[in-house]
Amino acid sequence: MKTITILIFSITIIACEKSEKTKISDNEKPRTDAAVFDKNSDSVALLQLTKNLYDWEENKSKTEDFPTIQKDKKDTVYSEIDFKKHQSRLQDLRNSNLFSEKFISNYNRIASSIDKELQKGTMVYNIGELPPYGNGSNPWCNCQDVPDGFLDKIWIMNLAIKENIASYNWSWGDGLVYHIEAIRENKSWKILNMDGFDYDSFIRTFQKNNDFTGYWENGMVTISVSKTSLNFEYHGQCMYTYPIKQLSDTDFEMIWAREMDCKFDNGTDRKFGLKNVPEIGKAFARFSLKNKVLNVDYYYKDWVDKYSKEVHEGVFTSDFYKKNY
Repeated sequence: MKTITILIFSITIIACEKSEKTKISDNEKPRTDAAVFDKNSDSVALLQLTKNLYDWEENKSKTEDFPTIQKDKKDTVYSEIDFKKHQSRLQDLRNSNLFSEKFISNYNRIASSIDKELQKGTMVYNIGELPPYGNGSNPWCNCQDVPDGFLDKIWIMNLAIKENIASYNWSWGDGLVYHIEAIRENKSWKILNMDGFDYDSFIRTFQKNNDFTGYWENGMVTISVSKTSLNFEYHGQCMYTYPIKQLSDTDFEMIWAREMDCKFDNGTDRKFGLKNVPEIGKAFARFSLKNKVLNVDYYYKDWVDKYSKEVHEGVFTSDFYKKNY
């Protein structure tokens, strides 16, 4: 009996040790399957959130973004945000159960900024024209039109999840890529941020009547203007910088210089056999903001003509227009 008891006891110990080893092995084993499953599950949920978002916007949304109103029916401009309709819009966003309160708060902040500039008169919204803010596209997709059956074409990519925030891009093809951030609230995902409603980007599109700063273009180059300098940007890797002298709220002079961050020479040091040519440190042109257009009066007109004919046509033009992003 003693031998049988010892044998049973030994078998029990061996079984316990094997069970313990199995537990340790399971704990030490990388949980790759679980991690992949979680990410796949979140990916499916975020794709569905995105499709629900655009189904809502296209087919179920009842109100408009940033509605405006005239002070008088005879007015030719909109003077402020129609906050009665705007409150309905905010409620519409909440009722959809698609958006976080942070997104709705940011959306409301954009509306308040538009209202402030319209009421001050620094931003003029003429009836019958496109609004003086936004990039001219639908901010929900940064697009003009949606393709047929677009909901079935949407996929997401570049998904990254950190804690309870998901960052990803979506597309329906045709070269469109749009960025969204979502937040997990009570085990479900909600929209946190959207490309077209980023506050800083949105207010940079404001076309103010008395503000010449920002980005302007003429088809050949983009110029970025601050209160102290002007940059001629030929493309993403070539920029020439010039100081400016502010003359008024709407006017400034561009001071000639040869400061550049560029791999090619734009030929602005050529004289073309002329005696009257731009000089470093002296005013080259006067820029004036009128009716949302940056007009330019060049002090060296003969040189500009020669440059346009022999080097780059379309760089030094008489007008620059606000660049939409």
